[in-house]
Amino acid sequence: MAFFMKTMISNQVKNFGFGGRSEEKKEEGGTSDPAAAQGMTREEYEEYQKQVIEEKMERDAAFTQKKAERACLRVHLREKYRLPKRPGNSLYKCPFPTCSGE
Repeated sequence: MAFFMKTMISNQVKNFGFGGRSEEKKEEGGTSDPAAAQGMTREEYEEYQKQVIEEKMERDAAFTQKKAERACLRVHLREKYRLPKRPGNSLYKCPFPTCSGE
């Protein structure tokens, strides 16, 4: 029973990286170059990274645009229906003073 518990615990520790796996990884021939790890040349990897950064910038710009449009629509609806602007999340707050339990 003790042997079984010891092997289970040692396997879990090795899986977390606290055990002797560092020697095994070094022997496997792992490289620290990310381009080689993904099977690309250095130039291909740099081009890929540039493309990823450009796509992220495009997504961020689109998100910012949508966020501004939503804010503008919110302002127009508040003005149209004369709704008060409340700070914070008003979804969980009751708009009527009688709901507060007074």
